[in-house]
Amino acid sequence: MNHSRHSRVKDEHVRSLLGGEQLQRLLARLRKRMSRGEKLTGKIQLHNATSNERAAIDRLMGRLPTRGHSLTIDLDQLAAILTHAQACDSLEEAIIAVVGPIPNQRAQSLSRQEHWKQLWLTSIEQAQGNQAALGWIADLKTSGLLKRAAGGDSRVAQPLLGQALPIVLQMPLPAIRLAELAATTTGNSHALDRGQPLAALVIRLSRQFDESSRWKTSAQRRDAWETLGVLCDELSAPVLVLNLRADSQSLTGRALNLHADAGEPYRMSVRQLRRHPPSFDLKSCGPEVFVCENPTVVDVAANRLGPRCCPLVCLDGQPKSSAHLLLSLLTQAGIRIRYHGDFDWDGIRIANTVMRRHGATAWRFSTPDYVAASEKKHALKGTPIAAEWDTNLAGLMVRVGKCLHEEHVLETLLRDLKQRP
Repeated sequence: MNHSRHSRVKDEHVRSLLGGEQLQRLLARLRKRMSRGEKLTGKIQLHNATSNERAAIDRLMGRLPTRGHSLTIDLDQLAAILTHAQACDSLEEAIIAVVGPIPNQRAQSLSRQEHWKQLWLTSIEQAQGNQAALGWIADLKTSGLLKRAAGGDSRVAQPLLGQALPIVLQMPLPAIRLAELAATTTGNSHALDRGQPLAALVIRLSRQFDESSRWKTSAQRRDAWETLGVLCDELSAPVLVLNLRADSQSLTGRALNLHADAGEPYRMSVRQLRRHPPSFDLKSCGPEVFVCENPTVVDVAANRLGPRCCPLVCLDGQPKSSAHLLLSLLTQAGIRIRYHGDFDWDGIRIANTVMRRHGATAWRFSTPDYVAASEKKHALKGTPIAAEWDTNLAGLMVRVGKCLHEEHVLETLLRDLKQRP
């Protein structure tokens, strides 16, 4: 008898011994143990065994009829019975002959875990030196978003993350339309539309620049993309200015000058700054421009100082594309940017962005200024973040445990903003 013929005879023999209907629950238990990579040794119990199950297993084990609700099977004894009957060389071989190949789920699980681990390690290596991207990767991992987007399959996640990470490493961008970004990075202008897995991954980067960033509503998504320098439209989120003068050749420059003559605030959209960019110089604008975080500063300055206010730009929270475009135009003209914001963690984060991206310097926004207004502080909440321009500030704020908003120091700011005769 040749080997294949011998194998078929053995398989038929073991199936005649183990293939009965009353042994199916026993086979299922043994199959499960094998799929977990466990050896078929020792004793197992079948609870609530039927009389037919008990009779079939007792016959298989070659023992007198047993009683009770629980049925015990000695697997080592069962293996010895089957090998003695020359039905198989091992109990594992017998189970495979009856139920077919059994994938090792434990080994597969370990392999999947290793693939995920390698995927995260590779992405972290590629993002080294980019703190926002590293924070984004950590967020994707802890939130489970990438796993959900990939249906738990690392083979699906790998190309998805491979598309997202190069986009993230470029951000924040100077100002680019959402569809244009999608087309240039993926070849599909709709790849970053709402509901697309890639969009869900990339937009979460906005939280690395603004902890309050959300993306449930259309307005929230627009603001989140704006934080990253991506435009859903050119008219939303204009930048607020007061007494900012420019050339008289451009449409935007003429509009700025008319409002500055009247001492009235003016808002500029991305559309204006891109299609009719104003030209600034030291003669028309002056050597420096003050930048604040909150519109209240502009409102009070317009009411109290009017045309006598120094050039002032308001970010209105986390800077959007319009603000970044404007500040870039100013710095390119050699104009210094002086920045003030709220002494809280969001305010520090915004200041870090402005100073890092536009070379701004602190305006009444350092440790001595925080100490000077100690009686006006309120409870400080949130996660601390280091002030990149002042190494002592964050530690002092943590110890004091108080925040200080721009509205509380308006008089001090107004004294600086009042133009000298």
